[in-house]
Amino acid sequence: MGTSDRLAHADGSATTSRRGRPPSLTEDQIVDAALEIIRADGLEALSMRRLSQRLRKSQMAAYSYVADKQQLLDLVARRTLADVPIPDEATGPWDVRLRVLIDGIDAQLRRHPGIAGLLLQRMLHSDRRLVDAIMTILLEAGLAERQVLLSYSMIHTYLFGRYEVALADAPRHDTDLPPTLAQVIPYLDDLHGADYYNFGIETLIDGLRARVAENSREVID
Repeated sequence: MGTSDRLAHADGSATTSRRGRPPSLTEDQIVDAALEIIRADGLEALSMRRLSQRLRKSQMAAYSYVADKQQLLDLVARRTLADVPIPDEATGPWDVRLRVLIDGIDAQLRRHPGIAGLLLQRMLHSDRRLVDAIMTILLEAGLAERQVLLSYSMIHTYLFGRYEVALADAPRHDTDLPPTLAQVIPYLDDLHGADYYNFGIETLIDGLRARVAENSREVID
């Protein structure tokens, strides 16, 4: 069956559209409608009722394709994460491939900020394709298994923190600041999201390069 005939569950099983009737909805239509609602009004606004209204279908018709909101969110996350390509060895050495892969994940998080947390959660607990790809690169780079786990945790934490922590509301015009804060605050207006991201990722990968080099020296010794 094609996409029009069945929708995948989070566990890989499928829901088949009404038997004997030509499908009137596709998975892409359902996911697109859900994303439109999230972009317009936020994740909390998404419900089966709103989905039905957006699709101009009855609520019962929507339930024929998606069992509940959780399955709907699984479909949204699965489709969104599927758009992140995994770089092959032709892309370059391990550090280049790692940066390309992290950039791809971050691009999807920025494209869908309303579900960034959902995507990261699914990446870790349900759709582990990208987690496995990152860990494969780290293992091939020369990190030990324990270091691979710690390194992935650091990467995941950094990506999540990008959407939880911001300096945009720092006190720019407060005249009663501690001396060092007063010294650096004037530079805040010159920094943008890409500056924070690039500095963080470059520093993170520099640290991993140092670990790989340290492991190589230990092998030689």
